[in-house]
Amino acid sequence: MSNDNLHIAVIGSGGSAMAAALKSAERGARVTLIERGTLGGTCVNVGCVPSKIMIRAAHVAHMRRASPFDEGIAAVEPYIDRPRLLAQQQARVDELRHAKYEGILEDNPAITVLRGEARFTDANTLTVTGTDGTEREVRFDRAFIGTGAGPTIPPVPGLPDTPYWTSTTALDSNTIPDRLVVIGASVVAVELAQAFSRLGSEVTILARSRLFSREDPAVGEAIETAFQAEGIKVLNNTQASQIRYTNEEFVLATAGGRGTYTEHRQAEPGGYRRRDCPQGDFSR
Repeated sequence: MSNDNLHIAVIGSGGSAMAAALKSAERGARVTLIERGTLGGTCVNVGCVPSKIMIRAAHVAHMRRASPFDEGIAAVEPYIDRPRLLAQQQARVDELRHAKYEGILEDNPAITVLRGEARFTDANTLTVTGTDGTEREVRFDRAFIGTGAGPTIPPVPGLPDTPYWTSTTALDSNTIPDRLVVIGASVVAVELAQAFSRLGSEVTILARSRLFSREDPAVGEAIETAFQAEGIKVLNNTQASQIRYTNEEFVLATAGGRGTYTEHRQAEPGGYRRRDCPQGDFSR
């Protein structure tokens, strides 16, 4: 079958899904892209882009407090207006999503975008349930599943009953908590821990082993030293064994004792899990 006759179904609209859709269309295939959420996937909406904007703002705040030029440039304690920072962050996300995803899809006549949730009904058929509940059948020759990933939630007793944060909800919050506990010591956990610290939170990191346990030990040691200088507390070889939320406070029990932390919080895992693939029997 030539590429001109191929119909390719792409489930998802993140980086890999977009690459598959665009390359398929470039080579002559007809493409149907299905997205149940916001176009653009994780990176531009709730991952790389908003996190780096927040991290950059936190870096600016940090440099205003102290820099190598403090002898000639007076240091000041910055006023943090998180709602305005969040609005600026979201405006940039919206701009990039339109430029890199929505606009490109709109201008490509070989790609049809369907909004809804897909499930396989057989090896060459998808049923797409739209946002209004209506169903549409999509027949295809090839399928690409790019459903992305989501934060791994640690199985800590009591955690599901609390209003914990993940990286997604932390980036979307319009408040900076007075105190923040980060469960996890991966890249995402560590970068957001430092950002919130520089924006005014008192941050404690609970590391099951150590910072960046999958990397050379010198990497984690160097970052821990830098964090100590910035006032970020790192508890190595520490796991939360019980969490409860009462009177707007989180109470965490660990192997070493108990700690009470007020305001908001982040349950930041050490990694991501793949999102479930669309259901259905397509083994044929």
